Amino acid sequence: MTTSNNSFKNALIIVALLSLNIVEQAASVITGTIPGMAKTFSNESLVNIELITTVVSVFVTIFVLVSGFVVRKIGQKQTAVLGLVIATVSSIVPAFSTNFQLILVSRAVLGIGIGLANPLAISLIGVFFFGDERAKLMGWRSAIAGVGTSLMTYFAGQLLNVNWHAAYWVYLLFIPTLLLFIFFVPDPEKTGAVERQEAEQKKELSEAKDKGESVQKDSKILVATLAILTFLILIAIMILAIKLPTFFVENKIGTATQASNAWSIYNFASVAGGILFGYCYKLLRKYLLPIGLVASGIGMAFISMAKSVELVYILCVVMGIVSAMIIPYIFNRISETSSPKKAPLYTSIALVGSNLGAFLSPYAGQMLGATGKTSILNAGFLMIALSIISMVVIVKINSSGQKKAA
Repeated sequence: MTTSNNSFKNALIIVALLSLNIVEQAASVITGTIPGMAKTFSNESLVNIELITTVVSVFVTIFVLVSGFVVRKIGQKQTAVLGLVIATVSSIVPAFSTNFQLILVSRAVLGIGIGLANPLAISLIGVFFFGDERAKLMGWRSAIAGVGTSLMTYFAGQLLNVNWHAAYWVYLLFIPTLLLFIFFVPDPEKTGAVERQEAEQKKELSEAKDKGESVQKDSKILVATLAILTFLILIAIMILAIKLPTFFVENKIGTATQASNAWSIYNFASVAGGILFGYCYKLLRKYLLPIGLVASGIGMAFISMAKSVELVYILCVVMGIVSAMIIPYIFNRISETSSPKKAPLYTSIALVGSNLGAFLSPYAGQMLGATGKTSILNAGFLMIALSIISMVVIVKINSSGQKKAA
């Protein structure tokens, strides 16, 4: 096989893996259909109609954990394909169904499909790519997910001009990802990719040891710590998202619409952060985590004290960039230290932490303050505290590693 053919095949694998991350966040792209569905199903309460979005998240959270066990039975590629097939078929049911119960069930099944495929979007990057290239793709995955979800939301909105049923045809965009996986993504267990990953991990662990760094493979303590960290980080970030409109109105900074614009700016800036992650990781390595956390925390604190819309917009740009580097770091760390067989399960555990953090953030926001300003400020302090703790842990690990090397 020629070098050009190898490069083309490699590019198709990258496209397949990155496009799988769009599926991960696709549940919310049809929220614009809720008013139309409320008119069609006038006998259903608005809360029940809104369940078409939230019920997906519930089943994603459950089946993200199930995914690791399915992988052990049928393999990583097969689990991803199974999840994609389930997601593709179930997602278009509302396009032609007029039965609300069937639509609700189809959305739950969509959550099952996304949950099965979701961890593989991360763990398969760790199987096929190593070192700085893996770190770069971990950053790209969040950037592509953001852009892809925005495009799907736009297309769904255009189809909504026909009727709310038509908007669900946007999920046919899952089909290219499914075909790419079936025809171009190799089976890790049958092509030697798992063995190559194990060899690369041994090499990386050996190099870390030579530098006096202490790294444990398949460390349950490390995975649990990273899952808890992800949980707390998502709580803090989502508190900012939820409380920003309240903060704008309470403090007469601007309107709820301007607050929504600020959050859009944050998300747009996070795309740039995802792209820059690989380069920043190459430069800062393990120190990227505490630096990202403290920068995000300080950004939140300054937002809580801001007096103008323009300043909040600027801070959201900075925060979007630095915050987008934190979660990729965590998943890259899991890929670095997890064996091929356990990586999907460990990734799933961290994803559960992420989903639970987002889900519980409204309640955490109430606990952290009675006003939007206080909640955002305390969320910033939480990020700064996590930064200090992570820095202490890094210093302690380095110190113990150097003593062992001596």
